[in-house]
Amino acid sequence: MNRTTITIDTSQIERLVKEFKGFDKEVAEATYHALNRTIDLVYTQVGRIIPKAYAIKKKDVTDTLKKNKPNPASLEASVVSTGHRLSFAHFPYTPKTPRQKTVMVQIKRSKGRIPSKKGFVATTGAKDPDKIQYNVFKRLGKSRLPIAPIRTLSVPQMIVNEKVAEQVQQAAQTMLEQRLEHEIIRIMTSMDKNIRRS
Repeated sequence: MNRTTITIDTSQIERLVKEFKGFDKEVAEATYHALNRTIDLVYTQVGRIIPKAYAIKKKDVTDTLKKNKPNPASLEASVVSTGHRLSFAHFPYTPKTPRQKTVMVQIKRSKGRIPSKKGFVATTGAKDPDKIQYNVFKRLGKSRLPIAPIRTLSVPQMIVNEKVAEQVQQAAQTMLEQRLEHEIIRIMTSMDKNIRRS
């Protein structure tokens, strides 16, 4: 099973700790709120960007994601994608039912459908109509059986695609920096008002 963690630069937090020395509680609160917003953004961005680059449904992407949000006691945060390599059933392919015809499948949006040299469509044996009824298989030897589903990339592998990872990281970095600045200003303004009232 593949696993991918998206990371962002937190040097700005370290800078704020130094600049606002003596206001550790306030910086921690600002960081907590900023990280929460950033984690939500990363989750959303991955679910939006991956289906634009790969011919996969948003739900198939977000189902692999887990948000590890910070809490006031621990400011560690991450979005982790975990998943196996996907079968062709998760992508557009033809024909949809068993026929003597070359299987065509689309993995990347930019490349269109390409032929599968070894693939053929067969029933999965699923009884439940909500389950996958057909998939693209390959033979594991020269005999008719056994067969196994053809598998391609996993969602974690899609995320580490250079262009995808860059888009997600840039969006996350921008959000973190903007929210940190916003939260610091908000907290300092609130402190200033409290001082004036006292």
